[in-house]
Amino acid sequence: MSSTGAVFDRTIALMQDRLNLNSLNQKVIAGNVANINTPGYVSKDLSFDETLREALEDQVLTLVRSNENHFDQTDPVAAMRSPEVVGTGPVDLDREMVKLARNNVEYQYMVTMLNKKFGLLKQAVTEGAS
Repeated sequence: MSSTGAVFDRTIALMQDRLNLNSLNQKVIAGNVANINTPGYVSKDLSFDETLREALEDQVLTLVRSNENHFDQTDPVAAMRSPEVVGTGPVDLDREMVKLARNNVEYQYMVTMLNKKFGLLKQAVTEGAS
């Protein structure tokens, strides 16, 4: 496989991971909204704190600094392991709606980018066949 093919596969895999994360986030937000009037219910949110802490302790993430204000993460897939669902307190409908809107925009953006990626691949295949 050429290096170009590997780049396409990695990009698509990263986009798929992000869409899966948006889907999980949608479920968490929907659960919060559905339980807004449930006595004692604690709002939940996705957290990568524990995953990041473990990765740093295991030295899975190796950051390379190119500028004192910039960091380059060399392995984004390791950092995007399963997020933890954590309690954040009582459900605030306004906060949940903002999170929902943001999540929807991110999801639509990733779908658009994935469609563009497949469009470019289709164009490369059809023009290459000529």
